[in-house]
Amino acid sequence: MIEQILADKVLEVQSMKVCPYKRTKPVLKPNFNDKINIIAEIKSKSPSYGNFILQKNIVEIYSKYAKAISVLTDNKYFGGSFEFLHEISKKTNLPILCKDFIIDKKQIDWAYNSGADIILLIVRALEKDKLRKLYDYACFLGLSVLIELHTENDLDKIDFDATIVGVNTRDLDTLKIDKNLAKKLISKIDAKIKIAESGVRNRNDIEEFLPYTNVFLIGEALLKSNDVESTFKELLCM
Repeated sequence: MIEQILADKVLEVQSMKVCPYKRTKPVLKPNFNDKINIIAEIKSKSPSYGNFILQKNIVEIYSKYAKAISVLTDNKYFGGSFEFLHEISKKTNLPILCKDFIIDKKQIDWAYNSGADIILLIVRALEKDKLRKLYDYACFLGLSVLIELHTENDLDKIDFDATIVGVNTRDLDTLKIDKNLAKKLISKIDAKIKIAESGVRNRNDIEEFLPYTNVFLIGEALLKSNDVESTFKELLCM
């Protein structure tokens, strides 16, 4: 599946115009100093689940309990857009993670000017040299970068000191979750901030990962919840 997504992304990037927005607020740096830190995700749909119904006050709730908000900007597979990210950035004081399949500087420019503070770079989606160039460019703009891994082979592509590294428990081809593989990989990462992405649905999952990391990117569990605040309180043990 990842190969088809990337092929579509190449066509999308080729047709991208200049971003109509101009950044007006300073770039925010994420703060993950609590016992448990959640990056709460917003998306309209996903290949693994289908369509989500977004609550009207979801940004307000996220701003109350999360440490950052992840916004999908891929439209075809996740129903997102940079316009959507821009609107959310105006409604919160939390750092915003632009989550997309970034393969070109143009996407980083759009993310920056739309109000993102962090971008995602998926190691599997990029050649080693391209990964480094995009990382350096984002840092030049003052953005933080979340480097996403899934297998040990991904580690070979990182020849720079990445501050934020995440492990996606979901295989982007099969969409299957492997928490044991993720825990093993997180334990091998030498980064200031380590993030467990996907597959964290309840308090038991949090407890399972706490020996390895205390930062979690969570979407589905929150987006499917009929009581988002209660779900946050369960995850945060409040």
